[in-house]
Amino acid sequence: MMTPMSTPLRRLALGLILGAMIWPTGSTQAAAGQAVTSGKDTEQETTIRVYKKVAPATVFITSATVGGNPMTGPMAGGTTNAIGSGLLLDERGLIVTNAHLVEGASKIFVTLYEGARLPAEVVGSDPITDLALLRVTLPPGRHATAALGNSDQIEVGQKVLAIGHPFGLGYALTTGVVSGFGSTPDTAALIQDRVIQISAAINPGNSGGPLVDTEGRVIGINTALLAGAQNIGFAIPINVAKTIVAELRSQGRIIRPWLGISGRLLSDDIINLIALPLAKGLLIAGVAPGSPAERIGLKAGELTVAVNGDPWILGGDILVAVNGQDVRSSEQYASVFKNLKVGQTIELKIKRDGTTRLLTVTLEERPHPQMAPGQPRGPERVEFRPLGLRISAADPSNIEIGF
Repeated sequence: MMTPMSTPLRRLALGLILGAMIWPTGSTQAAAGQAVTSGKDTEQETTIRVYKKVAPATVFITSATVGGNPMTGPMAGGTTNAIGSGLLLDERGLIVTNAHLVEGASKIFVTLYEGARLPAEVVGSDPITDLALLRVTLPPGRHATAALGNSDQIEVGQKVLAIGHPFGLGYALTTGVVSGFGSTPDTAALIQDRVIQISAAINPGNSGGPLVDTEGRVIGINTALLAGAQNIGFAIPINVAKTIVAELRSQGRIIRPWLGISGRLLSDDIINLIALPLAKGLLIAGVAPGSPAERIGLKAGELTVAVNGDPWILGGDILVAVNGQDVRSSEQYASVFKNLKVGQTIELKIKRDGTTRLLTVTLEERPHPQMAPGQPRGPERVEFRPLGLRISAADPSNIEIGF
């Protein structure tokens, strides 16, 4: 039989037991805190490890162009300077960087991680992809080189790190994520791989530097930022860079077939909206002077209209097929383009004023784009240019293309 005092005591004991079961002990709380701290330390240590691995393979690049046009350059007879970064690829002193940093430069210097300042020569450059290959004579000793990754495997949301020399202030690292994929107006000349859009901060001086994953593998070459935006930068996929570097190393330039046209693919919406005899295909908006396209009489449009605020140039020929293969979508166009060769004779099927015509033309090598004398190559005109992105997965006609 219970005494009057036994029930309160039992209740107290039961409460203490339940409290011990519900609330963690001091040691448990400490362990939980250590686990959280450990997780943070792991992420922090990963960032530090990647920086220490890749920074020694990153170089600082300065270039100068002597002379200038008083209308376009800083001053007649003056010097235009540019700064940026690059990536040491091997012990032979090959460095990949951005073409806009070195195109037309009379002097180029590379500063290694350990401080040595070396003159560099241009092996080759490709303004279309904004990639260039430099060579320096490395001093004796071992030098860190970069491990290249696979940009085809990257995903939106993946953490990335950008390393370079913002404003020439020294080595710096920024972090962010892959925020998307896109294209820039510089790719309007032909179909090419997408650029990587990132949220990591990119500043003048970061151009040409590496974009790396959390394993320290280079997945891109930083190239530009979007004027007027925050945390929107772009990098050239490293798989594109591998191909360009290999060709620049072997022949000093990129050989591309050239017809000399540019335009936009017509969508069903545009065809239904405009009361003109249109057909699915590439509406030609421009024909390059002296090009194979001009010599066979291809016609560019002359009438500019705005559709939902987007300009279209109407009245030109419509390219609907090449060698019997349709070019009515961006996928078809890319498939046809990648198989074309310099010196190849092809048959074009075009629509002009509602009638079909077949024309034969021989493709030439695409001329190397040249910068105007005295044209500024610094970040004010290159990295901070408004990119005016017009790519849309839902509307392929928003992409200006040609070859």
